[in-house]
Amino acid sequence: MTATATASTVRATGIYRRLQRESRAAAANPVELVTMLYEELEVAVGVLRAMVRQGQRISATDPAHRARAILIGLDANLDHEAGGEVAVSLSRVYRSMRRKLDEAIAANGEESLSELLDGIGTISSAWRQLR
Repeated sequence: MTATATASTVRATGIYRRLQRESRAAAANPVELVTMLYEELEVAVGVLRAMVRQGQRISATDPAHRARAILIGLDANLDHEAGGEVAVSLSRVYRSMRRKLDEAIAANGEESLSELLDGIGTISSAWRQLR
């Protein structure tokens, strides 16, 4: 017998996952935190792509807001003094990703989201190797 998810079960599961992420973040070092943000970014953009595949409009949705907020946060928290040219380059990458995200959202474009997801995956993989 399989249980049907009720609204309260879904809500409780969401709260549990949020608390789990918050606990993980509290114990993380800066590289792990960035890696976690990339994981969340990959999930958000992946959800957007799935929504487009299902014929849904993705503008003004939670995953769109979350993806944009993560990119803004990654860019805003770069340490330009310590990071030098690497920080400048990453800032350009984050801003480019944000433009591509905004264009993909406006066009409701699956292909654009797939390309963005590929780029995110490449950078995410590099961060995971730093751990």
